[in-house]
Amino acid sequence: MKVKLIQVTQNPIDVMWTAARTCYSAKSPIEMWEELHDYSKYFTQTEELISVNITEDVANNMKKQEEKRWNLVKKVLDSGHQSIAETVVFTFSIEGVSRSLTHQLVRHRLACYSQQSQRYVNFKDKTFEYATPDTIKKNVGAEVIYNEFMSKCKEYYDKLIDIGIPAEDARYILPNAACTNINMTVNLRELIHICNLRLCTRAQKEIRELFKLIKQEVMGVDERLGNLLVPSCEVHGVCFEDKCCGRKPKFEELIKEKQ
Repeated sequence: MKVKLIQVTQNPIDVMWTAARTCYSAKSPIEMWEELHDYSKYFTQTEELISVNITEDVANNMKKQEEKRWNLVKKVLDSGHQSIAETVVFTFSIEGVSRSLTHQLVRHRLACYSQQSQRYVNFKDKTFEYATPDTIKKNVGAEVIYNEFMSKCKEYYDKLIDIGIPAEDARYILPNAACTNINMTVNLRELIHICNLRLCTRAQKEIRELFKLIKQEVMGVDERLGNLLVPSCEVHGVCFEDKCCGRKPKFEELIKEKQ
């Protein structure tokens, strides 16, 4: 499994800040944005070149101002007004995950997807890649059965192609374990919601591992954004799952304690 963040909204904190301030400022969002990114006072221009002239004091002041903008954004998000997070959009390229995983992934309908087609891609004479759950890997007997079945699936798929069955019909015998590639474009608000669900220990391991990698990619852009991607219990302080891992107290238990 591999994940790469191939596109993200530039200046995401500033974009969310502008969205938040638009609601409460007499200034227009265009005016605020232009003032925010007017760096001309930091440049010395000559006929031959433009050189950056930023002193340590200026750099520290810029950092403080940027941190103030983040504090406002975080305050708005924490208050439940998360529409500003919809202004930040990510596109992830995802490689080598099972069809079982993508069946779960595409249920998150506020994201958009482009997935490798088993209809138009002919897998004959190609290495048949498939995912193997850890429970099967840890059981020698189960792994032998599993691998034998996968081998037969590929063998019979190739035979169907050889006798003229089109790939779109031969694919019917391919299992959920067959690996696929997919692009996902999602805004920050929906990504936070998905991670609330899929980073929970109750989520199936493969999709949980996927979103751990996605979180790492976001952390590479901005750790503050990455730190928003946590399981639901970290947001609410309680667990709403029937089978709780014990990381946080169960909601039902807290209610009983207060009765």
